[in-house]
Amino acid sequence: MDEDWFEVDVDVNDRNQKLIAVVRESARFWPECPPNATSVLVSEPDETGGESRGGDGVRDRDPYDIAIDEALADGEQVLLLAVDLCDLEENRVFGTLGATVVKDRLFCSQRHTTTYRPEPSDDVESLEAIGSLTELGRIAAGWFEEVVRRPVIGPIGHGAGSFVAPCTTPPPRYRWIRNAPDAKQVGPATPVVTD
Repeated sequence: MDEDWFEVDVDVNDRNQKLIAVVRESARFWPECPPNATSVLVSEPDETGGESRGGDGVRDRDPYDIAIDEALADGEQVLLLAVDLCDLEENRVFGTLGATVVKDRLFCSQRHTTTYRPEPSDDVESLEAIGSLTELGRIAAGWFEEVVRRPVIGPIGHGAGSFVAPCTTPPPRYRWIRNAPDAKQVGPATPVVTD
């Protein structure tokens, strides 16, 4: 089990270590995000076997794939920081967030829970940024924190979760999965009628 957020089990260059340190320091204060919900993945230039991630070249490739291909071709590491959004009560992952660092570029988005590929989402806005590694670390940490702090509800007995506005009351047959607000902030589920 990981002892710290974004524990590094592989060789990461000094540049990327600095970025990881910035995000790790912020992660210590994220609610309902234990260290074992975070991970670091590294792609090395020799792992691609000379093949492009973009496929056959017929379809349009997105900036994410293009940036990764260029970095790996230039001999650069590609760093992915991932955060699993967990239903701690049910011990299930219902979503994954990822921040990929490619040279001086950052790509943050909701990710597929097993392939870590970016996935479109109505709930989580993707973010792209260019800057120094320290700046990108702060941006990634802020993006992760904003999403991780959101309240989440889900149907009783199911693994799916939905982000909701703060101070929301779950509808019948739903329960809090993450970041339940204080009862006094939410108020009663139904109006109280007095004479």
